[in-house]
Amino acid sequence: MSHPSPEILKQLNPLHHLSDDQLELLSRSLKTYTAGKGLMIIELGDTTEFSLYLLKGRVQLYSEDGRISEISADTPKAQNPIASLIPRRYSVEAISPVEYLMVDNALIKGLISDDEEGITATEIDGEIKPYDKDSAENSLTEALLADLDEDKLVLPSLPDVAVRVGRAMRDENTNARKLAEIVQTDPAITTKLIRAANSPLYAGVTPVDSCAAAIVRLGADTTHKLVLTFALRDLFNTRSTILKDHMRDLWTHSVKVSAVCYILSKVTKRFNPEHAMLAGLLHDIGNVAILSYAERFPEVANDAEKLDQVVADMRGRIGSVILRNWGFIEDLIEVTIHAENWLREIEGEADYADLVIVAQLHTFIGSPAMSSLPSLDQVPAFGRLNLGELTPKLSLKILDKADEKIAHAEAMLMG
Repeated sequence: MSHPSPEILKQLNPLHHLSDDQLELLSRSLKTYTAGKGLMIIELGDTTEFSLYLLKGRVQLYSEDGRISEISADTPKAQNPIASLIPRRYSVEAISPVEYLMVDNALIKGLISDDEEGITATEIDGEIKPYDKDSAENSLTEALLADLDEDKLVLPSLPDVAVRVGRAMRDENTNARKLAEIVQTDPAITTKLIRAANSPLYAGVTPVDSCAAAIVRLGADTTHKLVLTFALRDLFNTRSTILKDHMRDLWTHSVKVSAVCYILSKVTKRFNPEHAMLAGLLHDIGNVAILSYAERFPEVANDAEKLDQVVADMRGRIGSVILRNWGFIEDLIEVTIHAENWLREIEGEADYADLVIVAQLHTFIGSPAMSSLPSLDQVPAFGRLNLGELTPKLSLKILDKADEKIAHAEAMLMG
């Protein structure tokens, strides 16, 4: 065994917050360990208070419900503690020869300054996020997980008109008139659909003035996607006065991302535009359920930082469960899981999650949020999408030229 260098420790979270002198002292007190392929490094349910950092090699994580994920030392995930929630929610097995650190959590807590005290990391569905396990948001997260595992969590339901249109779409005898009869049971969506058909995004030579005519112009598949999109607006509501602003901001953000996804799909010609729009609107659907649940935890609901942490930890898992319950296809489920996995690596061509990742980062350009996020040129999704040049401020030239189209898409979504 040898000592890890201060340079190695400085790459790890939250150790990078330490001063050079602290890193030097910590380096002398720690030892690196090695393990051969097949060795179990952490057992499911273990309660030992240490943080595991992978320095070399690859490990596989196994959850109690059978989910498997892999972490390699040469990826950003390895900069965070692995399977850190206690009791452990994953077993960790070496799948190659590995080198790793085991750091006492009390030692980390004692070294980190007061304003960062207690920061560790948690892994949920393969996404590693900073986490303060001594604070109130831990109670909310644990309650969410327990209710989710026991099927007690109340999830939002897909609006009835969207369900009925989806069912009609599976009937080969459905025509524009029958679809119009269903859509017209919801006057608000009927109005939005006609407005969409007459918008610059879909407009023909002459305006349409009926639901059936709008459906003919748009086509059945586009109609279905737009009805889903318009129906989702009703889900972004809460009775809680505390959380109304959060829900409004969530809807505004989702609309902006959705509009950019739509325009990007048009530009690249590699994605279905309406499906891309829906992906953008759904990427944070898990947040809707989390915000509704947070009403029971006023200490968290009243603290934006704590609430944001719970959302960051749970959004992917809750969102994927919602879309599976709705019967949505896997590519949209992948979006809910990976929409904020900025450094996500995949084999093969770009997918809708890549589209949403790039769209989100583009909407953050110029905002304070961007200071803690990678720039577009650092994101693998940008490379896979092959979107062309960036401007000096690292925004996409193609989108800077499409401001008017994005504005039209946003106006259509906002209704």
